[in-house]
Amino acid sequence: MAMIDVEKIVKLYEDGNSMRGIAKMYDTNHKLIGRVLKGEQIETRKPLNLRGKKKFQCGTRRLYHNMQTHLRFDVDLDWLVQFKNIEKIKMLNAAIQKRGNRFDENTEWYVNYIEKFYYDAQFDKVFNTWISNECISYLKPSIDHINPRSKGGNNDINNLQFLSWFENKCKHAMSQDEWDDIKHNIKDYFI
Repeated sequence: MAMIDVEKIVKLYEDGNSMRGIAKMYDTNHKLIGRVLKGEQIETRKPLNLRGKKKFQCGTRRLYHNMQTHLRFDVDLDWLVQFKNIEKIKMLNAAIQKRGNRFDENTEWYVNYIEKFYYDAQFDKVFNTWISNECISYLKPSIDHINPRSKGGNNDINNLQFLSWFENKCKHAMSQDEWDDIKHNIKDYFI
């Protein structure tokens, strides 16, 4: 066991190292490190809202790297990092999660999908409305096939759009023209 340098332990802990990490450096256990810190009146139990905070303070590149490792598409990290709003990217990824192989596409399709919808005015409108309304589930962005799959539509990027979850459920298997007609005459459907 290496000799304990109390000031160095306190500094390491305040710099965001865990007690277990410091214990490894000193070839001891984390309980001894905890006692040293308590002896210096250092709070070792972080409040619930701060636990795990260090891993999210490692810079945005690390967040994107974590996202990249969980994607089923083989994309370059530098390409992914160019999209500065990580919340938008998360939403776009969540919209095409594998649901019965519904979006079982290749990497080229994924790149085109992100590049189109990240800058898409309709997606921005739905996404920003959802965010500004405290993420109400009925307003959540939902991917829609303009020409439904049940009527021969496919996953071509030009056949996709984003609607609110509620509007997408209402549109269901209608073509865009059918849905626009209903929206235009919506008062006729309320009795």
